[in-house]
Amino acid sequence: MMCRHEQCIPLCPETECSHEGAAKTFLLRDASGFLIEGFLVRHGGELRAYQNQCPHMPLSLDYGDGQFFDEENRYILCRNHGALFDPATGLCLAGPCAGARLKPLGVHIYDGAIHVERPPGAPELEE
Repeated sequence: MMCRHEQCIPLCPETECSHEGAAKTFLLRDASGFLIEGFLVRHGGELRAYQNQCPHMPLSLDYGDGQFFDEENRYILCRNHGALFDPATGLCLAGPCAGARLKPLGVHIYDGAIHVERPPGAPELEE
């Protein structure tokens, strides 16, 4: 069975991210064809996906090692600037981008597979 959402992309079997604290990075194209990196985490039993970009500066949150949580597994950590994000909402709770949010990606599970929604495309530039 395919995801009912038009912009969904199959990512992996749910078993790959079934344990608490699991994380997975992935690449996908937005609706305009631009390549972006995203990440998926399981926290509090829930799966969440975000674009892998700090709102403070356009850098990945991890160092390319797929490690997104702080030492206590409570917050998503930007390893570049030390910002802490609420895994459930993407809200920055502390750091240089306090009050900003990570860009969420929809997550759906169908037939034991995790699907993510492509983000909307970038607006067209005016001439």
